[in-house]
Amino acid sequence: MKIKIYEGFNLEDIINKIEQELGHNYKILYQDKIKVKTKIPFVKKTKHVLIVESTNSSEVKFEDILEEEIKKEEDSALKQNETSFRNYPLIEPEESPKKIEINLDQKVDYELEEVTKEFSGKAIDLIKMLTEKEVSLNVAKEIVKKGCGLELTSNKLDLKHFTIRESLIEGLKNTLNFKGDIFENINKRKVIAFLGPTGVGKTTNLFKIASNLVLNKKMKVAVLSIDTFKAGAGDQARSYSNILGIPFYLLSDPKKIRETVDDLHFVDVILIDTIGRSHYDHWKLGEIKETLRFLDEIEYMMVVSCNMNTKESVNILEKYQKFFKIDYLFFTKIDETLYPGIILNLAYKTGIPLTYISTGQNVPEDLKVLTAERLASYLLRETE
Repeated sequence: MKIKIYEGFNLEDIINKIEQELGHNYKILYQDKIKVKTKIPFVKKTKHVLIVESTNSSEVKFEDILEEEIKKEEDSALKQNETSFRNYPLIEPEESPKKIEINLDQKVDYELEEVTKEFSGKAIDLIKMLTEKEVSLNVAKEIVKKGCGLELTSNKLDLKHFTIRESLIEGLKNTLNFKGDIFENINKRKVIAFLGPTGVGKTTNLFKIASNLVLNKKMKVAVLSIDTFKAGAGDQARSYSNILGIPFYLLSDPKKIRETVDDLHFVDVILIDTIGRSHYDHWKLGEIKETLRFLDEIEYMMVVSCNMNTKESVNILEKYQKFFKIDYLFFTKIDETLYPGIILNLAYKTGIPLTYISTGQNVPEDLKVLTAERLASYLLRETE
């Protein structure tokens, strides 16, 4: 069988589209309604989501599901009933980490005289190219400096390699922390929680990783979701997990979560999907931490969209760091921007290791390990 996702605001149009593509040989496996905000205040539209099985196909492919997955997580949910809150005490933020400082007001049209005091030749060209990609000027200078040597005639720094690409790769390797594939050659079970605001693609990319681990690495994986608020979120994640044949749990009680993780001693990796929350809502961030408080072994993956501006992403990361020790950075939607400077800005100033990057909607092909070579290709707009 072949499984696809269909969605839209008119159920009749969706059914017509299904019948045009599949005829009458199909079966609806899952159906849900999601309330979506409109441009009109207080007015919401109902989006229909259907997971359909074609009875003509002969092979099950999880890739076909996420290939049709929406590019963004729905940025709204049904209004929460505050009286249902579990009366957990608000977790106070931990002592703030060192403030991330980036010269956010630095213009792309930087003062050429300032740069030419220290650099010459192709080094100046590379710095200009990086700032045009919205890399902060001070970050661009530090990266380029690590790929330079001293030119004796001018007593200034210039690129040491014949090509800009080679020098850029060396500069990136010497300034940023590339962690690589965190699931490669693991000798003990990993428990990874995905954090980030609504719309960055946490759930979609969690299942991209899950499918890669199951289909390509032949690892035993379980998924646990604490997102009990967004309408249909649990059902959708459960459907994906069932297709992959992996355990799935929707939980909100901290003690039950601890017990469940202990019971899953036979798996290699546990991936935890958290609630998309505004970084300005300290109450909700504290609630997430409270829910996961018994998992001492947990690691946190911060999911950031490449199409965000650096100023906002810095603000988001600072707010989350008050509650969580961020272990890894995962960048999504690189295919939706021509200006990926946010990756270099955040990675350089925070020192948090880079892990994966989402390059599109195909699964698992469009999930890549982020390396210096791959990042250089995005910056230089090269085809991989």
